[in-house]
Amino acid sequence: MTISANRSQLVWMPVIGWVLLSCALSPAQAQPATATPAHQTLDEQTPYVDIPDAVGSGAYYQPNELGVSFGAFTLFPALEVQAGFDSNVYAINTNSTTPIVGSMYALVKPTLELKSEWLNHSLRFLAGGAFGVYPSASTQNYWNGTLQVDGRLDIREDLYVTGLVGVRRSTEPLGTPNTEFATAPTVVDSIPIEFSLYQRFNRFFYQLTGSATRYWYYDNSIISTGGLPAASRNMTGYEERLRLGYEVTDDFDVWVQPGLQQRVYEQYINIAGQQRDSTSWMGSVGFTYRFTETTKIEGSIGYQMLQYLADGSTTPATIFSLTGSWNGYAPLTLRPAFIRTINESAYSNYTNYISSTYGFDFIYDIHDAWQAVGGTSLNTADYTPANNTVNARTDYYWRTSLGLLYSLRPQVQFGPLYERTVAWTTDLPGGGPQYTRDQISVRLVTRR
Repeated sequence: MTISANRSQLVWMPVIGWVLLSCALSPAQAQPATATPAHQTLDEQTPYVDIPDAVGSGAYYQPNELGVSFGAFTLFPALEVQAGFDSNVYAINTNSTTPIVGSMYALVKPTLELKSEWLNHSLRFLAGGAFGVYPSASTQNYWNGTLQVDGRLDIREDLYVTGLVGVRRSTEPLGTPNTEFATAPTVVDSIPIEFSLYQRFNRFFYQLTGSATRYWYYDNSIISTGGLPAASRNMTGYEERLRLGYEVTDDFDVWVQPGLQQRVYEQYINIAGQQRDSTSWMGSVGFTYRFTETTKIEGSIGYQMLQYLADGSTTPATIFSLTGSWNGYAPLTLRPAFIRTINESAYSNYTNYISSTYGFDFIYDIHDAWQAVGGTSLNTADYTPANNTVNARTDYYWRTSLGLLYSLRPQVQFGPLYERTVAWTTDLPGGGPQYTRDQISVRLVTRR
């Protein structure tokens, strides 16, 4: 099967989805929702453009076969249907007296994207959903959705503005950080807004970005001791950052990026008697290397200091990021994901956790219509005790996947997928994740 490098589209793969769920700036680690298409027009560095496809698919499609023209716009409809078996739906610990429950499951994910084809400026409308059903574990049923508008206004050739506004619903799946206290997924609604200004002077450039996201949480189960209820987690997150860079070559940039973050909770004092509003500053140095129009690698390393306003306590962390895609060897596409962030904790005994992820996904064109897809990742969650009331704790999540896809035609693919998750913790014998989970499924992916 011939693959064009000019405008190929990537349907996000399972492990990268898990990686970005585990370490996104957002406090919501979501169940699979709708993948942000690879040809998004907004600045790819925004932390509020989620890629929440934890059980997605990995495939390239023939660009000439995609899209339905509507004047100056092109519509990209897509549908994925997945059915399989989950061996440990509730992510129950192996040392628990509670029986481990397995269940068949079905997942349906429709997506509609309308994208402008103007010579200047750009505008995109995105709508999608994910509907999961577990016949033997109905409390795990969920639906997620995304409505989003983003675009770019070209003021001059070297000056433009980008913006995004959306409405999203996601769920926190059991067996991920922050979910030990629940028996059914917590629902998270959010409204993200972001604006960015970019300008270039010869080979120097800057990009100024501001964003705000409002989060509402909804409990679907009784919260156990140690967990914060939804009302104590509702918050608004803000971020301001400035990127100053230099184009060493047409394909290679280096830059520095200072920034600020603020988190403001709806409840000034939560149910545990805590005041968790915080502010943090960070700075990093990084690079961007573009291999082709559709493949690039971007990496950075820096430092972040988070401080709580009530008591002045701080959490310092070395932060880093390496993301993108590489296909220097024609049949193979690699997508690394090395990311560290400071995330909010949903526990009363821990103020936050430092999430570190090391992983990659791959697509390999085996022969003609056959592709191998998969990847692996290790995520660690280092929890910071609140007021030294408990010992420090680290949770580990290792996830791997391997699948095959067969193309009936460029717009239709299907094949099996196997995923395995193993979790363990230093919090012994008290709590924390200690489970294994196997999922095997068959997927049908269609695009037009």
